[in-house]
Amino acid sequence: MIVSARQSGVRTPPEVEAEIVRLVRAGLTRGQVAKAVGVHPQTVSRVVRDAEGLEFARTGSSSSGTPEAMAKARTYQSEYAKTRRNDLADKLLDQIARATELAVNESDPRKFQALMQAADAATRAYNTITKTDQAGDSGLKHGLSMLEKFTEAAATVADLLPPIRPGLIQD
Repeated sequence: MIVSARQSGVRTPPEVEAEIVRLVRAGLTRGQVAKAVGVHPQTVSRVVRDAEGLEFARTGSSSSGTPEAMAKARTYQSEYAKTRRNDLADKLLDQIARATELAVNESDPRKFQALMQAADAATRAYNTITKTDQAGDSGLKHGLSMLEKFTEAAATVADLLPPIRPGLIQD
């Protein structure tokens, strides 16, 4: 029976853990780090989990695994998804226009019905795809606008308050 180092009570040496952290910050994957250091991939996962502020890069190998790099990767991911949604929305609009143009000149009721159903399905898909961006953008702008207004009001109120009198308990 094979017993892992963890089950036998042997701890991973600190130099190996430091090397794992360095390689993960360099953007290597779990498998690449495990192979380079000569440990099991689960050992790499444990070390990364135990290291504060360290994560595996989920997008691209240039991410360092830090929270800032992960946020940057998520931004790129969401921008990519938004661009893809816009491309799909454009294609759906073209499909809607094509189906309606064909339906206008169609004399066969069954073909007319099929074309209108195709246009309806494309319209529903278009609405679903564009709803994501419409809801997200306006909500964020509205939230930032409210925060900016609150910050301005707080600064104005702070300027109107009298100076702190000596002798009061201050923290």
